[in-house]
Amino acid sequence: MTLRIELKYKLLLMKGIVIVLAFGLFLGCSSATKVSQNAETVAAFISFVEQKTFQFRADTAYPMTTQAFNSVANSGILPPGSTSGAIQLIGISNFIKVYGDSVSGNLPFYGERQFGGRRTANAGIEFKGIPKAYSQTYNEAKNRYDIAFEISDKMERHQVNIKLFPNMSANVSVNSNQRNTIRYAGTVAAIESDKKE
Repeated sequence: MTLRIELKYKLLLMKGIVIVLAFGLFLGCSSATKVSQNAETVAAFISFVEQKTFQFRADTAYPMTTQAFNSVANSGILPPGSTSGAIQLIGISNFIKVYGDSVSGNLPFYGERQFGGRRTANAGIEFKGIPKAYSQTYNEAKNRYDIAFEISDKMERHQVNIKLFPNMSANVSVNSNQRNTIRYAGTVAAIESDKKE
């Protein structure tokens, strides 16, 4: 009888230890995602973005997965290391540049495209000029810049949203009136004024 009680308490003790360890692991993981930035880093980041002379380069594209796109992607035409949900862009030229009041961009596009009227020669997402409704706000709670703008040419309109972080990483989503939404992840860096596209 005492052996049963002793085993019961040992099992309860082991369960308690497992719960405490799991809780500690959970807390450790959740705090690791919230990287605190010191005041100097944040100030330098804000100053960098406010100068409006930076460029984004994508490392990975995240297309909207549809049955038609998956069929094409499974044919083996994607770059090495890619899947239909995450396409590696290392070695593939791409950019979004913000310089003063102007923006330019050239991003590869993966996904479905709908044509209304004439087709354009652009297989990728290309734009250049002064955007409509450019906004740039620092989100103090999330420690990032949210940048949004709309830019059009004769055939296509792009709504671009950029989330820029102090560690110089960025996430970009592009919505178009002719293409499915696509997201990109990459890095930002300063550009020199004589290297405008």
